Amino acid sequence: MDDGLLSPVTRLGPVHLKVTDVPAALNVWRDALGLALLGEDATMAKLGAGGRTLIVLHAGAEAPLPQKARDLFHVAIHITSRRDLAHTAARLKASGLRFSAQDHLVSESLYVSDPSGNGIEICFDTPQRLLRREVSPNGRVTLIATDGSAHSGLEPLDVSGLLRDLGNSGDVEPKMAQDAFIGHIHLRARAPEMLMKFYLGVLGFRPHIQSRTFGMFDCGTARRAHMVAFNIWARDELREPPPGAAGLDHFTIELGSAQELAAVERRLEAADIPVKRDGRIISTADPEGNRLRLVVQGD
Repeated sequence: MDDGLLSPVTRLGPVHLKVTDVPAALNVWRDALGLALLGEDATMAKLGAGGRTLIVLHAGAEAPLPQKARDLFHVAIHITSRRDLAHTAARLKASGLRFSAQDHLVSESLYVSDPSGNGIEICFDTPQRLLRREVSPNGRVTLIATDGSAHSGLEPLDVSGLLRDLGNSGDVEPKMAQDAFIGHIHLRARAPEMLMKFYLGVLGFRPHIQSRTFGMFDCGTARRAHMVAFNIWARDELREPPPGAAGLDHFTIELGSAQELAAVERRLEAADIPVKRDGRIISTADPEGNRLRLVVQGD
């Protein structure tokens, strides 16, 4: 029975990004972050981990993505151990790239951008540290840790302490962990309520944090609550990316079955949202123009 909700097995697939210079981008994605180069030609490069494609870089952008453009905020590659996060921090530190680190309580994250302005997060999930979320009447979100302490979710991460997890050997893994995956995608938005009508009411994601005070609206599934997110921190200053700018080309949502794909297609058509069907690939866009593809896992 179609209840209008995406199944818990739903996951994010490859994220396609536009860049001004593929070799320069590889200095970040491959050399510093450690993704494996799975294929390339004159116009694109596929990168991933464990033989799976996570990121596809497309040449041809004429200018970097401006920081206050409506488009990609960051794509988040999730790893499954804190030691893997420490190896990533060590590679970033050795690269000389500027990066930042935050402790979100529910995760620990490293942030960097490629030369085209595409934001990247490397994330280690730590949901076991969260006791509960408290939302005030005005929408302010406070995270309460298991020890009872209150957190904003935006505290700095102690990178020196993280690197101590590697011990004194000096050995740093050159490659991203083989089980890394695309955990979420975070975009800049002007009209989050309108976007949520699309992602919740049409695609079938579940709501998670919906707070103007916190500055973020996001959604996911019963298994992963935070998969597609929108921030509105610079909402009044956001502008459209200039023609030819780098940024998001499209991202991929991988569904559990052909039946689920057909159900989503029916909901899109019922909402009068333009859809292009190519075999078992559905291409569409959300109300702010972010493009996405829906496929069946394994295709």
